[in-house]
Amino acid sequence: MPCAADSARHFARQHEGLEAQLHAHLLDVVGGDFTQAEQHLRQWRTHLARHIEVEEQELLPQLPEGARWSARVYGQEHERIALLADEYGERLAQVLANPPATETERRHAALWLIDAAHALRHVLDHHHQREHTALALELPEALQERVWREHGLAQELEHQGRR
Repeated sequence: MPCAADSARHFARQHEGLEAQLHAHLLDVVGGDFTQAEQHLRQWRTHLARHIEVEEQELLPQLPEGARWSARVYGQEHERIALLADEYGERLAQVLANPPATETERRHAALWLIDAAHALRHVLDHHHQREHTALALELPEALQERVWREHGLAQELEHQGRR
């Protein structure tokens, strides 16, 4: 029987790749490069949406009866993450629509975005922890490996994280 770390490795890789993309975005924000930040955020949102879609269409339906958390719980968290990501994206769009004219304004804009990212990152961390400690252990490892490989997300996110 595989150990818990082996069973969770597929989700861990997915989440590490997504976190690396969000981290790159936040580095752009801190540096005041809001145009590049928008590109990184768009890339992260695309991968996040694909990640959630794969989970909801192919993995969550395979969740066994008696699982620690129902598929509904994961789905609700996905909805919350998407909502927070959309709200955060709206803030970035506001900054881009009215670019800061001074260094002080740039710093205020960066702080405003970082503050909004905090709630998003908190929910993401909580959700990923739930998936690592429950979902990944309750789904067959072979299923996880096949699904992530078929969608090419594992390799794509690993590549993005190394940039």
